[in-house]
Amino acid sequence: MQKKKTSIKDRIIWITLALIIVYMFILGIPEVIFGSLVTKAFMAAGAPDAVIFVAEYYIPTVIPFLGILIYLAIFKKNRPILKTFAYGYGNNNFKNIGLGLLVGFIMNGICIMIAILHQDIVLSPSFELSQIPFYIFALFFVFIQSASEEMWCRGFMYERANVHYPLWVAMVANAVIFGLLHIFNDGITVQAMIDLIACGVAFSLARWQAKSIWFASGIHCGWNFTQNFIFGLPNSGLVSQQAIFHLDAANARNNIFYDNTFGVEGGIPAIVMEFVLGGICLYLAYKAGRMGELLESKESKESKEAYNGGNSIDQ
Repeated sequence: MQKKKTSIKDRIIWITLALIIVYMFILGIPEVIFGSLVTKAFMAAGAPDAVIFVAEYYIPTVIPFLGILIYLAIFKKNRPILKTFAYGYGNNNFKNIGLGLLVGFIMNGICIMIAILHQDIVLSPSFELSQIPFYIFALFFVFIQSASEEMWCRGFMYERANVHYPLWVAMVANAVIFGLLHIFNDGITVQAMIDLIACGVAFSLARWQAKSIWFASGIHCGWNFTQNFIFGLPNSGLVSQQAIFHLDAANARNNIFYDNTFGVEGGIPAIVMEFVLGGICLYLAYKAGRMGELLESKESKESKEAYNGGNSIDQ
């Protein structure tokens, strides 16, 4: 069988450039402008600092969230990816969002517990019932932010790269881009970058194993919300103005378990947790006999199915 010639638009370099140009530049500019306008509006309305923090760093991610939907809809080759975001596709359902939130909470919570036991951080409760509406408000926009990054990396990049390249290549490629998208965050270190890339691979494996990008989005949201709004720790360099627990930042210790600027994401336990998540996904895939999928591209899979179908007809 003659091998199908690869379109330039299916090559990783093209897909990467498309993501960077659209996500960081075409959408990045209106995101910054929108964020500035929203922040000024909340400040003018006399909103609390905690709400202004969400308005400044999380609400603007509505732009890339809607932007990926518009971008995929505009270009015919990308339109099939839209269905992978829809409810009912694979295992996309609210149960998997909830399960993902729980997994993200547990993973981040373990990292934080290690930092506490190692006496790197000291936390004290600061929760009041009157704050519940704020946390619901924050959770919604943290999910938008997390889902946006998942849709770009574990959606667009993952799906488009897998057209011609084996699935494992698509996973590694989107993970590297995911890490690079955070390269300008406050406090980024080599260790933090390794964690972000490992995180990208683990989330890709979770999306694949669960057959649900909603599951990966839930994990991502659960992780971010837990460290930023439950325990009040830096989330990729951003520190919330209000959390269920208060961090004694003055006495926090900077080491391999915790980074004063980047939080637990700058520590070794976070990398270990990503490997644990990825390992569990691989084990479940092995038990289900799905490991061979990692070596297949969509083109090779379609060619194999066509070949097998042709043989069965001949028989």
